[in-house]
Amino acid sequence: MKHFYTLLLCCLCSFAGFAQEDDGPGGRVRERMTEYIEKRLGLSKSEAQQFSPIYLNYLNDLRKTTQDHKGDRLVLQQKVVELRLNYRNQFKNVVGDKRSNDVFSYERDFIEGVKQLRQDRMDNLRDDRRGRKN
Repeated sequence: MKHFYTLLLCCLCSFAGFAQEDDGPGGRVRERMTEYIEKRLGLSKSEAQQFSPIYLNYLNDLRKTTQDHKGDRLVLQQKVVELRLNYRNQFKNVVGDKRSNDVFSYERDFIEGVKQLRQDRMDNLRDDRRGRKN
């Protein structure tokens, strides 16, 4: 259970950077994450049109919650769980019970993929710099 909370906190900290309200780089990542989740859930066009605004509101609320409670990890974890439970109920109205739970799994998968991609790019950059010095 301790590992779950640690993983959750790590995801939230990295996720806060993705859920930007502007249309800059965070906005593109947010759009791609929404598209990824919609595809993984197998949403119809109608479901996707209903799901997308709810999910974007969730991302904005998650970002705000993370900022408001970043000084107290335990309170932050509690607030995030409350937020997810609230939004799970909203997702349930659009995508059904099973897929409403899958949203958060696919979100975690996307974040881990972005982290891995970033790490790979950093490793490649480091290797390129080493190659130039030799």
